[in-house]
This record gives sequence, structure tokens and C-alpha cells, in this order.
Amino acid sequence: MSENVAQTMNSPVLAVNPTEGSSLFGSLALAAAVSSAFIWSGKELPLLNLYLAAAVLLFVVEEDLRRRRIPNLVTMPAFLLALALSIFNAGLPGLLSALLGAGVAFVFLFPVFIMRWMGAGDVKALMVFGAIWGPSPLIGSLWWMLIVGGMLGIGIITYRGGLLDLIKRWWQSLRITLLTQNITYISSKDESISHGGLPFGLAIGLGAVAFQLWGLPWT
Repeated sequence: MSENVAQTMNSPVLAVNPTEGSSLFGSLALAAAVSSAFIWSGKELPLLNLYLAAAVLLFVVEEDLRRRRIPNLVTMPAFLLALALSIFNAGLPGLLSALLGAGVAFVFLFPVFIMRWMGAGDVKALMVFGAIWGPSPLIGSLWWMLIVGGMLGIGIITYRGGLLDLIKRWWQSLRITLLTQNITYISSKDESISHGGLPFGLAIGLGAVAFQLWGLPWT
């Protein structure tokens, strides 16, 4: 979730309420656990790439859990470091691979951002990881991140008692889409119980760990 766009277009399907963030200790502890799991599971990544990605994950998860946003102060320096590391590792081909990975993240996720299903900061964070990993690992990680994000979202909504509201809105959205042949999504109202906060940064971290542990199920 972006520093500058958070209050206007950075509302994902589950909108943001900053007062619902975690405490500093809780968010830092969980972020450190995710980052450590990433290091433990990332045996195939080059060492510098592994530690850079783990450091970025630490900040991304912690900021998103506590503040419900991922600021440019985290993503912009990390992106520049990722590009510099790609040049250090492999010269021009490495830089091209990093830019391609970031470009793949942007192409895949910008439509999701436009539909307000994901925050701008989440997109920028995934562009950073695309620059660190390259395009192929990014695509595999995205699959797991979306799975984890969906499970987190449904879990949060169910806990708050808003599952029936979500199912109703999805059904209405599908019906209108089929009738009008225009993609339509009915978002939750401000007073809806399902209008809560989803820290997608946590899904990014857990999805990255899952991909490193299990890869893609169909390969």
C-alpha cells in the first residue's frame, strides 16, 4: 500500500483502517519469523539476493501489518539496490533480467491495482522482488501469494462475520458481469463488516516461502 496513494486509490477489496494495525512488537516478531523462514527455505538463491529479499520482506511485512501500507521509503531504495545487485552479479544481462522481472510484476498486477483489489505499495514491493528474482520465480511466487492472500482475506472476513455479505456481493458481481458483458465488481460498503484490513504484505512473505518450499504444484 503506497505512501502517496493510500488514501485515494490504495484501498484493496478489503479497505484500510489504520487503527486495526498490529503493535510494533507483534508486527516485528511476525515479520522477523517470515523473513527467517524465507532465508531458511531459499537454498537456491544467490546469497546476496537471498539476504536482500529477506531484508525487504522484513520491512514490507512489518510496515503492512502495523500501518496497513508499504511506503515508498521501503520500496524505492530496495528497487535501486536490486538493480545494482543485478549488475554486480551478471552485468548487463543481469540488469535486463531484473528489469524484466519488475516489468512482469507491473503488467500482471497493475490491472489488479486499477480494480482496487491490491494497493500500490503491494505492486511496488512485488516489482522489487521481480527485480531480485527475475521473471520466472516471480510468476511462481505470485501464484502462492494470491492463494495465501485469498485465504487470509476470507479468514479475516469470516472472523468478522462478513462472509455472507462477501458471497452475496460476488454473486451479484458475477450476475451483472454476465448480463452486461462488462467486468463488474460490487465493493463492500463503508459500514459493511467485511470492509476491513488485509495486510497483503504478509501474503507476499508467506507466498514467497511457500514457493521456495514446494514450487508449483503442477510442475
